[in-house]
Amino acid sequence: MAVNNDKVDGLVLFTVINKQGSLSAAAQLLGMSRSSVSKQLAALEQRVGARLLKRTTRKIMLTDVGRQVLKEALKVEQAMQAIEHISEDYQLEIAGTLKVSCSSAQGRKHLVPLISRFLLRYPKIKINLQLEDRFVDMVSESIDVSIRIGFLPDSSLIARRLGDLSWTLCASPAYLEQAPPLKHPRDLLNHNCIYYRNAKTSMNTWTFLNDSGEETVVVDGSFTINDASALVSAATQNMGILLIDKSLLGDTINKGVLVPVLRDYKPIGGLPMYAIYPEKEYMPAKTKAFIDFLVAEMPAVIS
Repeated sequence: MAVNNDKVDGLVLFTVINKQGSLSAAAQLLGMSRSSVSKQLAALEQRVGARLLKRTTRKIMLTDVGRQVLKEALKVEQAMQAIEHISEDYQLEIAGTLKVSCSSAQGRKHLVPLISRFLLRYPKIKINLQLEDRFVDMVSESIDVSIRIGFLPDSSLIARRLGDLSWTLCASPAYLEQAPPLKHPRDLLNHNCIYYRNAKTSMNTWTFLNDSGEETVVVDGSFTINDASALVSAATQNMGILLIDKSLLGDTINKGVLVPVLRDYKPIGGLPMYAIYPEKEYMPAKTKAFIDFLVAEMPAVIS
């Protein structure tokens, strides 16, 4: 049987009338007119098909049917109060489990260190982190927050920008010793370039900027992979030129394992990083706390 708000409101109103002892007192408590209270009571009696109250000038008395209805109405009132407490806890208490999705490389490098600090701050939260290089359906897979790299298509999801990745063009000294000269972006066409590629994306369009303006080249090479950390490993194994988020390089540059190339040209088009979540209204406190934490802390990590 379908249940509508009018029925629920009428039952709750019936309990208030009985607690206050009169329609006028109930109306005053609820901020309603007495006539409105009387109409709602009459509508409830019509739905029940019987009188619920015997009314005199001085007091009200329950009929036999009224006593039975009141017993059930009190259960409805208690359920509504319990729901209010659940709602308050849901919106105010920073506790519970968060299911978070992120790409493998970015998750290991950027997110896991931040999560460790977040959990110290909010010990009542548990995080289930899913590291996977694929598009996740947040609704069907019950993902609370997804960390995504790149420009986002239009969708019903809500996005908070966490910062922008910056790029470094680099290669191993051993590769450069045996490779053709590299003085200009167009020279990359003569080089083995390694880049990220999956079923939908091929990141082999590289753009650079110097005093003369922008220049874009579409590179190619013998090795592509859908894992950023593996790309760094490939570059250290002398497999070619790599353009990648500099924060993923770790200490390879400082130790000389990889060296920057084309220093007079700045790679541009660094991709933005977003925290994505399915809904904005009625956001749980745990989700809001996590996103606010990322917004505050992630820019320093990826800069």
